[in-house]
Amino acid sequence: MFTLQQAVSCYDFYQGLIRECDQKIEQVLKKMGSSNPPLTNTGTRKPIRHHKPNIKNMDRYLLNIFGGKDATVLPGITDYNWMQLLAEIGIDMHPWKTEKHFTSWLGLAPKQNNSGKKLKNYKGKGKPKAGIIFRQAATSLINSKSIALGAFGRKIRSKRGPSVAIKAVARKLAVLYWKLFVNGLEYVEKGIEAYNEKIILAKQKNVVRMAKELGMSISYNTVS
Repeated sequence: MFTLQQAVSCYDFYQGLIRECDQKIEQVLKKMGSSNPPLTNTGTRKPIRHHKPNIKNMDRYLLNIFGGKDATVLPGITDYNWMQLLAEIGIDMHPWKTEKHFTSWLGLAPKQNNSGKKLKNYKGKGKPKAGIIFRQAATSLINSKSIALGAFGRKIRSKRGPSVAIKAVARKLAVLYWKLFVNGLEYVEKGIEAYNEKIILAKQKNVVRMAKELGMSISYNTVS
C-alpha cells in the first residue's frame, strides 16, 4: 500500500506539471494571435487521438495566429501537430526561399552525395524536430486507406521499403505546408480514387507511347 501511495503521488505530481504546461501554452497562443481579429467559428476539427493538450479553443488560437489559414486542411495535420510545427518553425516561412530549401532544412530532401551507384561519405547535419513531426504524420498517412498520399506511400513502400516511403510522404506533406503559408494554396484532399485515376492515366499514356514506337494502333472497346 505504501508503494502504491508513492506511485499515485508521483502520478498526481506529473499531472499537475502537465496542467501547468497546458496553461502556459494557452497563454502564449492567446498572446501570439491577439493582434488579429478573433474567430468565432472554426468548423469541424480533426480528432486528436493521443496526448491531446487540455487547451480550450486551441484551434481558434492557431487560426488567429496564422490569419485564418488552416494547416489542418492538409492530410495528417491536426491542431496538435500544427501547434508543434508552430513551436519549431514559427509563423514566417519566407526564410526558406523555396519548398526545396524548406525540405532540405527539415532533412527530407534527397542528399547530394550520390553519383550514379556510388555512395559518397556524408555526414548529416542533424534532424530538426519539425522534420520528425512531418515523418510522424506521414506514418499515419501510409496506414490510411482513403487518402491519396497514403496510396502514394504504400506504392513506394512496396518497392523501396518503409523508411524511404515515410520520408517521401513527409517531404510531399512539407511541400504542401510551405505552399499553404507562402502561396495560399487551397488544398483539398481528393482521396485515393483521384490518385488511382492519375495512375491509370499515366499507364494509358505509356501504353500508347509503346504502341506508337512498335508501329501498332490501339482500339478501345466500350463495355456495356
